Amino acid sequence: MYEIVMPQLSDSMDEGKLIAWKVSVGQAVKSGDVIAEVESDKAIMEVQSFQDGVVAELLVKEDSEVPVGTVIAKIATDQQEQKKSLHKEKKEIHQEKQKETKQVQEPVVVSKIESLHGISPKARAKAAQYGIELQKLMHSMGKSQLHAADIQEYIKEHYFTPKAQKLLQTYQLDTSLFTLDHKIDAVELQAYIDRNEIPLPHAISSMQKAIINSVTISAQKPVFHIYEYGDTTLLEQNSQYSMTAWFIKIFAAVMMQHDSFRSHLYDETIAIYPNASISLAVADKKELYMPVIKDANKLSIAEIDKVLKGFKLKLKNRTFSSQDMQGSTFGISNLGMVGVEQFDAMINKDDTAIAAIGAVKSSKIAITLTVDHRLINGYEAVLFMQDLKKELQNPLNFKK
Repeated sequence: MYEIVMPQLSDSMDEGKLIAWKVSVGQAVKSGDVIAEVESDKAIMEVQSFQDGVVAELLVKEDSEVPVGTVIAKIATDQQEQKKSLHKEKKEIHQEKQKETKQVQEPVVVSKIESLHGISPKARAKAAQYGIELQKLMHSMGKSQLHAADIQEYIKEHYFTPKAQKLLQTYQLDTSLFTLDHKIDAVELQAYIDRNEIPLPHAISSMQKAIINSVTISAQKPVFHIYEYGDTTLLEQNSQYSMTAWFIKIFAAVMMQHDSFRSHLYDETIAIYPNASISLAVADKKELYMPVIKDANKLSIAEIDKVLKGFKLKLKNRTFSSQDMQGSTFGISNLGMVGVEQFDAMINKDDTAIAAIGAVKSSKIAITLTVDHRLINGYEAVLFMQDLKKELQNPLNFKK
């Protein structure tokens, strides 16, 4: 005997509803023949037989819901089983005819909604909640199937003006929040939003997701900070280029003296790169980027300045690529240009350290060095800062 069970139409499906039988007991079927229609809350599908035989039993009534895996029908696959099925069918038909002759059968009234096929259980429940006539709705929408989303769309169009519908979408509000006994306009809906102080949701952009991921990884690094001041006399005397450009040039030179600041940790391996590539924090009101000045130790101040101008244009047009963000081991964040005197910066995801540059005050500038303690110890960091302070006062670094 071949058993047909309630299929699982989706990963979330626990039970299904038998919509209609396409065969009857005693009927011969072949592999591939449609046995029944079943539905979950997402779809309506046909159930097929995968063996030849005769329908022996139909175990579930139409419009009944049963758990996934429940046997809903049996197919007799050998001759002896088929003969038993045919005999059982004839006996049941004979008994049914006898009942009909003994009593007058009462008329059966079938609900229009229950007789409709192609309507998901959730759609039926939602329609019943709002008193929606499903037959009329199916006809007006020109659909042979209805799902909960169709009912929701009808409710929005029927009870909300077009502008109010836009507010619903913008604030991601459910229609169940409102008393649907009249047409709701945008003024009424906005008043509800203001009265309940509903926040305006914003989708997270791909760049913001990348920033969140980077910051989360950075926050897991064991770090420590060194707070120092650098002399800005020569920086101020060579103001034809920005302080950020000069800092990139000087930090790159110091990085070439300290291998650890050109290193990256890969599982159980420390990779030391031959050149100094530096990530720079650049931002507008909405996005933060960390583009990389690659091999900065090989660039002149004019070439660094040109790279920075390119970053500024890409920031304006938001045309940074993933390639722009790769290859650094050290980072710089300069908030001194907006008047911040001193601050800490988080290490970029793939970097070993970062320098937070503050504002100039009496020819002194605050520099906070944050380092990954797994790769750089306190003594190395101090030596790095000492060399940086020396290079800031070295006139040779400011030659064009």
